[in-house]
Amino acid sequence: MNKSVSVALPTALAAALLLGACASTPQPEPEPAPAPEPRTQVERLGADGLFAFGKAGIRDIGPEGRAELDALAARLADGRPLEVVHVIGHSDRIGNPQANLRLSNQRAEAVRSYLVERGVPAERITAVGRGDVEPIVTCDDTPRQALVACLAPNRRVEVRVQFAD
Repeated sequence: MNKSVSVALPTALAAALLLGACASTPQPEPEPAPAPEPRTQVERLGADGLFAFGKAGIRDIGPEGRAELDALAARLADGRPLEVVHVIGHSDRIGNPQANLRLSNQRAEAVRSYLVERGVPAERITAVGRGDVEPIVTCDDTPRQALVACLAPNRRVEVRVQFAD
């Protein structure tokens, strides 16, 4: 028998046995990494729960809306570092566009002020109104009360929070 074959055969056999042993030994699965907390979150606050129709004052907020705002303020002031908090006010299409834009700005500013009063850093919060240009729902023209009810989801304030790394 050739000398190189006689040396190579036992070496190849040993390598195959070692590889086979490695392949058949179950390896423990690594621990899954904890899910990272989201860097950005969006809170949508219904304006009808916060404000009376056509109003933007915090004093017009009912108990449900105040509880919703208080919970949001507590989450934002809990110590997790904030990059920026964007408060965006929206309105429905009832009325003229300039008045709707003004109302949406007032709503955003009212929510911003409320959050600042409850410990959210003022330098991290922006507030802007978008008027009626980003509706969630569209409704046919119906009698006024039905239209007001139908368009309620469009009357909202969104709070977009971006947390620092």
